[in-house]
Amino acid sequence: MWIDVIPDFDKLKLGRDSDILDLSYYEVNKRVIQRKTRKGNLVRIQRDDGSALRSGQCIYHRGDLFIQVNILPCLCVLLDSQNLSVVGEFCFDVGNRHLPVYLKADGRFAVSYDGRLYQALKEKYKGFITLENTILEPDEQITYIRRPILE
Repeated sequence: MWIDVIPDFDKLKLGRDSDILDLSYYEVNKRVIQRKTRKGNLVRIQRDDGSALRSGQCIYHRGDLFIQVNILPCLCVLLDSQNLSVVGEFCFDVGNRHLPVYLKADGRFAVSYDGRLYQALKEKYKGFITLENTILEPDEQITYIRRPILE
């Protein structure tokens, strides 16, 4: 099935069994995705908008078939600190590797696992760093917000 526009299904009550399209966190912004769902339905998503797919989002509905997105958990490096200096340094260190940083609901900062980065962060932030399988949702990603220049 070909999906080029994802309608707003947020108001739709999903009372039937749905099929699941599993995605990795880094795939949620891709414009073209082609793969099979858990039940074997071949799906091709081709979209022009820049919005990210979200966990639980319904991307297709016809008759009794609903297809929802599931973002798979991945191994992450998590920083747990309330000290803004530590958080700032962590974001700087990770940002130098051009990796996205995520702010989890519990206040921890997460970045996907990288072996060399983990060793460096573990040494520098002793006691603040843990490894954990977690889901990196697109709305948790910290992005740079450009503010207009005041004249």
